[in-house]
Amino acid sequence: MVSMHRFALRVLAKGLSAAIFGLEVLSDLTPGVRMTGRRRLPQNMAAGTAGAEVATWAAVSPSLLPRPWWVTAANVALGQGMGHLSASALAFGLKRAFRVYDVRPQDRIPYRTLHAVLGAGTVLVGIRSIRNQEAQAQLVGKENERGPRQAAAGVALGTLGYGVLLILGEAAQAATTKLSRRAQRFLPRWVAWPLAAGVLGASVIALSDRVVWRRFIRTASVRAERLNRLIFPDSMMPWEPERSGSPWSHEPWTAIGAQGRRFVTRGPRARDIQDIMGYDHAHEPIRIVAGLVPGRDFLGSARQVIAEMERTGAFRRDTIVVHMPAGSGWVNNYSTSAYEFLTRGDCATVTLQYSYLPSVFAFLVDRDAPVAAARVLLDMVHARMASLPEDDRPRLYLAGESLGAFALVENFEELEHLLTACDGAMFTGPPRMTGFFRRLAASRDRGSLERLPLIDGGRHVRYVSNPAHLAADAFGAPYPRAWQRPRVVVAQHASDAIVWWDQQLAWRRPDWLREQVPPTLHADAFRRLQWAPFITWWQIALDQVNSLNVPGGHGHNYFEETFWYWDAVLGSQARVPLDAAKADRMRKFIVKTQPRG
Repeated sequence: MVSMHRFALRVLAKGLSAAIFGLEVLSDLTPGVRMTGRRRLPQNMAAGTAGAEVATWAAVSPSLLPRPWWVTAANVALGQGMGHLSASALAFGLKRAFRVYDVRPQDRIPYRTLHAVLGAGTVLVGIRSIRNQEAQAQLVGKENERGPRQAAAGVALGTLGYGVLLILGEAAQAATTKLSRRAQRFLPRWVAWPLAAGVLGASVIALSDRVVWRRFIRTASVRAERLNRLIFPDSMMPWEPERSGSPWSHEPWTAIGAQGRRFVTRGPRARDIQDIMGYDHAHEPIRIVAGLVPGRDFLGSARQVIAEMERTGAFRRDTIVVHMPAGSGWVNNYSTSAYEFLTRGDCATVTLQYSYLPSVFAFLVDRDAPVAAARVLLDMVHARMASLPEDDRPRLYLAGESLGAFALVENFEELEHLLTACDGAMFTGPPRMTGFFRRLAASRDRGSLERLPLIDGGRHVRYVSNPAHLAADAFGAPYPRAWQRPRVVVAQHASDAIVWWDQQLAWRRPDWLREQVPPTLHADAFRRLQWAPFITWWQIALDQVNSLNVPGGHGHNYFEETFWYWDAVLGSQARVPLDAAKADRMRKFIVKTQPRG
């Protein structure tokens, strides 16, 4: 009995010691607390933890959208990891320099003083971060769900993630040292260590690509293909001959994909257009889609679209819109419904699916596919329209959101080429990697903002983040030049991370983070966002994941504002001028008939 009692006490003591050890390690990792003194982490991590402390300030600083707890956790983990690595590398170089010049800066600035200042700074930054989340939620019209509890949970989990990164870093350093020692049998030390680090890094990258990334993409592709075959509860086979997937269609209901089925299910019918807009009569809008069918290339899909256009009489309508979808085949129903209402239904929308995957993955897997699909479709539509009498051709418009906008405009080198290819265009949320729009923004008029570039005085192209920008620029001044046809609207919200994120953000502060933000810009993001290398890049990358979780008119959601954009682009093609009452009725109809998702 005595021996059992002693054994139990020993187990309890060891368990208690382990718990104390764990708490001490956690306190060494926790922002603010770790500045009170190291307990378990080795002395050589002092500079790294100080760097992680400063990086935490940037990690919790505002970006474009309010953050859920998991985004805060990811920001804190990666931010602290990068801060630790950068500070450790800087300290290593400075120590060598201080030894050469016999300088000891720690004699002038005691570590305790430095740590106290850093810890106090963390407390102040944390309080300010919570207030910023409240203000940011108000900017995007969202109820604040990111209170102190979510912030604390995010920081705690992010700190644990930082600890995991430290373990991985120590393991990598140990492996590099071991490889370096073996290589030193044949090579000088100054060659062996960088070579070992390079070999280890290349091995990790190759392993990640083959085992992690490719497997992830394969799994995502299989799942996306399964989703594409699903028939969602809100999708019903249309009985209007003017729609693909109907019993009269050349493109079967099962072939047009999950998003294609939603596309032909939704939208106003002739009776809805007549009732809501007050027309005496209305046409049945034509909606045509070709799905991504195994064994059929884009040329075959485009031919199917043309066959559907012939069947439905699309070339006899006044308006044709080539509306390229996002990655999975999704088309913005607000945008499509807008011109259907405004043209009294005398229009045809044609689209073509080029991927099962969401836009981000579709771009990463094959960035050429969207552009190739749009090119084939445009060429065939142009060829068929060229065969019609010149005075009897429909007006041709282009539209796309996100990767759909990318797919269309990347087929044009210059703005003049786009203007000669259509009678107008409306693009929403174009990704920043779109070369066409990057070149256009780079050629903006002097003094205009990168957030809303002024192109040739607004003669053909107008960038907008709010319908007010259709008539006035970012500074609230009338455009220098009259708006001539063809008219092009490019809508991009200040809070849309997909519009503003690119790789260069990791090492270069872009103009849109430098320039002034006048009230007339209607910006729904903080006027003065701080930029930090890598951290801002990472923050806005994560904002993309959260960009749909905000109300319409913010983030990557372009809803009823598209009514006004299409009214401006169509001009005389719109049968009646749009007013607030009609726009409200249009919005209510779409909300009522379009389930979320």
